[in-house]
Amino acid sequence: MHSKRTFLALPLIPIEPAANKAKELKHLLRNYRIKWVDPESYHLTLFFFGEVLVDQLAALKDALRSAVDGISVFSFALTDPGLFRRGREPKVLWLGIDAPEILFELKKRIDREVAPLGFISNEKLFNPHLTLGRFVPGQTIKPSLNRALTISRFPHPVQYEAKEIVLFESRLSSRGASYYPMETFSLRSENNQSGDEGLEF
Repeated sequence: MHSKRTFLALPLIPIEPAANKAKELKHLLRNYRIKWVDPESYHLTLFFFGEVLVDQLAALKDALRSAVDGISVFSFALTDPGLFRRGREPKVLWLGIDAPEILFELKKRIDREVAPLGFISNEKLFNPHLTLGRFVPGQTIKPSLNRALTISRFPHPVQYEAKEIVLFESRLSSRGASYYPMETFSLRSENNQSGDEGLEF
C-alpha cells in the first residue's frame, strides 16, 4: 500500500541569520567533510513519523489539529552552534534553540495525540536544535573545530516567532531529501485570543 515519508516541523522564517551562520562555518570548517543542509530546508523537527500509509494521513492530520488547538503564537531564540558527537567523532553540526516551556508542552501534546495511531516518541530525547550539516563518518574532533564553534557564536540570540507548524513529506533521491508541505497548522494569534497566553484549558 502506498505510503509517504512524513515528519512534523516548525519552519524557520526568515532563514537568513541561520544561512549566514552556516556560510561562516563552512569557511571555518573547510577542512572537514560535511554534508550541508540546504537553507531552504531549515526547520525544527517536532516528530518524525517515517513511512505513513496514505489512508492514515487524514487521521494523523486530525490528531495534529487537536494537539495544536489552543496553542498561541510564541517566541524562541536561535543561539550558538554546537555538535552532536560520538566519542571523538563529530556527527551533527547544529544551532541551538532557546525554547520557551510552551514548545515542550506542544511537543508533549503532539506525542499524546498521535500515540493512539501507533506513533510513539520518547519525550526525553526532544532537544530543540536546527541542523546545519552532518559530518561524513571517519573524522575526529580537532582543536580547530572547537575554535570554530567559539568564533562563530552569535553576539546576541536571534529572536523568532513561531506562528505555525507544518506536516512535510520527505522525498529521497540521489541528491538527498526534498521536503514538500502537506498541511499547515496555524497557532492562535493574539487577535484571536483572550485571557492568558499559551494553552487554553
